Amino acid sequence: MKFEELNVSDEVINGIHKTNLNEASGLQQSVISRIIADESLLIEAEPGTDKNAAIAIAALEKLARAENLDDIRVLIITADAETARQINEQIVSIGSSKESSICVDDDGNKDEQASAISNHVPIIVANPNRLQDLLQEHRFIFRHLDLVVLDEIDEMANNDTAGALKQIKRRILSDYTSLIFSQTLDKSINKVSAYFADEPTVAGFETAADSPPPAIRGDLIQRYIKVPSRMKISTLMAHIEQAPDENCVVFTASKRGTDRLYRVLKKRGLKATSLHHKLSDEKRAQRFANFTNSDVQYLLVSDISAAELDLNGINQVINYDVPNNPDEYRFRAALVSDGKAAQLVSLVSKQDQNDISQLQNELGQTPQEIPLPDEVKEKLKQRKDKKMRLLLQCFTSKLV
Repeated sequence: MKFEELNVSDEVINGIHKTNLNEASGLQQSVISRIIADESLLIEAEPGTDKNAAIAIAALEKLARAENLDDIRVLIITADAETARQINEQIVSIGSSKESSICVDDDGNKDEQASAISNHVPIIVANPNRLQDLLQEHRFIFRHLDLVVLDEIDEMANNDTAGALKQIKRRILSDYTSLIFSQTLDKSINKVSAYFADEPTVAGFETAADSPPPAIRGDLIQRYIKVPSRMKISTLMAHIEQAPDENCVVFTASKRGTDRLYRVLKKRGLKATSLHHKLSDEKRAQRFANFTNSDVQYLLVSDISAAELDLNGINQVINYDVPNNPDEYRFRAALVSDGKAAQLVSLVSKQDQNDISQLQNELGQTPQEIPLPDEVKEKLKQRKDKKMRLLLQCFTSKLV
């Protein structure tokens, strides 16, 4: 496909032709079309000129569509100095001005690099550790980025640069499109990617990450409880207190939900910890270890897939919020041990009824309904009695 067919800007087209590029490769087509559509992308790519050209064209296309060039608009982060220089040279070759980009690599002059950042050069191509040093030393903030590129993230996610990436992310204050390149896809890459991109489109990978989740074991005990309105926490607490010695993972739909449950469990004297994507690596590892070492009994999880949890032998997994994805349900089921008392329990409120019905249809399995705990039944009765008394008082007052 010719670049003109991808709706690339005329000025970028002219620069592309200067480098004797006539037709876009498959990788370049995927990247350019997503960038023009302002869609974040995590894509498989080998090192080399094809990938470097894709990055350069994407950066210059974003620049061409920017309302003004008074600030840094594109940030490209790559693993090593040589690759950073190659990408920067490609940008200079295609671009109309040599002053449009700067290479902030590990081997360059720090003073010159700091000066270029201070002067708001539109495109920065950087190595993470050098960039983080300069940002921290000079208190730089990115306020108007349109595009963030993470190149060779597989190299950066598996060494000591992951921390630098997180520090850089904290200094980005604008909304932006993400473009992420990797040769492989695994949990560590997904974790770093998630810090920069909210559910990017994933393309090109043929790895275990794309394989289907394990089938649900035939002997797994699956149950659900129909929860009355506004009684979900009461139902959860009454249910788990029926088996107080079991280790248990509770999945919620939001960090707010885990925070609320944590306070309730703590008030009841139960030991719990929580996991979510906003935790630092250090805190996440420590909390995970607290659970696996049995220092705490309850692990509360939000916005993290069960596929990312290296756990097994869990006595009970509870869907406080029913997942709307059958694969996620399967991954949660895989955490449950094969012990006779082990089970997967879903709390089904009125809002969850459609989700649990769809799951049953997709999975071809029907969990067994179990009754409300007696404690919850009593609270529900008291609530109904109170409502009836209030209605009776209202009716009596109108008669009088």
